[in-house]
Amino acid sequence: MSIQNSFQSGNLAAPDTIVVATDLADLSELLPHAVAQAKASNAELHIVHAINTNKVFVPELGMVPSVDPIRMAQDTRMKMEESVFPIREQGLRCTIEVGHGDPSDIVAEVTKKTGAQRVIVSSHGRTGIKRMILGSVALKILTTSNVPVCTIGPHCHAPSGAGVKTLLHPTSLGPDAEPSAKLALDLAHHYRAELTLLHVIAPDSGMEPYLDPQYAFANLESLSPPSSSDSHVTVHKRVVAGDKKREVLREAEAIHADFIVLGSHSDSGSGQTAYSVLVSATCPVLSFRTALQPELSSQQKDKYSVLA
Repeated sequence: MSIQNSFQSGNLAAPDTIVVATDLADLSELLPHAVAQAKASNAELHIVHAINTNKVFVPELGMVPSVDPIRMAQDTRMKMEESVFPIREQGLRCTIEVGHGDPSDIVAEVTKKTGAQRVIVSSHGRTGIKRMILGSVALKILTTSNVPVCTIGPHCHAPSGAGVKTLLHPTSLGPDAEPSAKLALDLAHHYRAELTLLHVIAPDSGMEPYLDPQYAFANLESLSPPSSSDSHVTVHKRVVAGDKKREVLREAEAIHADFIVLGSHSDSGSGQTAYSVLVSATCPVLSFRTALQPELSSQQKDKYSVLA
């Protein structure tokens, strides 16, 4: 299904299939959010774990593997089955899959195979080498996925029973602003939630017209549904000056945002801001790499990884 058709049918806002990428240690953090999102759109969950064989074997030539990959896969499946049993007891469709190889590649394969319209992943690792590995996996998924990626950061609160009531969509008002704003509007319509469109004027916002508040308000207005629209979505528009990350997080706290919706941006400064929001937000962050956005360069990915 094309991106345009996905928007027309609302599949990106209300997916019928969701892939959950887990390192097993983060299951208790990811599954409550996965269940809440699956219930909201009656979606099927695919819980995916990848055993990276490059990390399993002892690198010295001629040595026996330190871990048996087959036994590891069996143990992994057992643990995952125990974790998803309560989900199935709630009547939700849920499958598990254990792959061998690079985790981000396995997630991409499962996403394509299942036709999933969303991926849920933890945006943080634990400590030491494991933290770096997990950070690179989340980063690769974020920068290559053609479907929205929902990240659950280390400060993310568990979903409330009240459902999704408020959404925040920070926008740079750049050339790729419309697709991500459309996703935010579709989400607001699906959840019947209030949406705040936020533009932050910062010293690195560039030259005119991006430094002009009137220009920002006019463009935020153009991203909103027309007054004659029957979408019944309440949209608030905010233009503030300051540090992008600080103002986005401040606004999210002020409106008690249940979701932050981010679009991808081509410049490394916006990329750094986006990823720092991902790991600092107290609510899930849904990131969407639009069709207009090319994959990040190796240099930009290096800058991202500092904030992982």
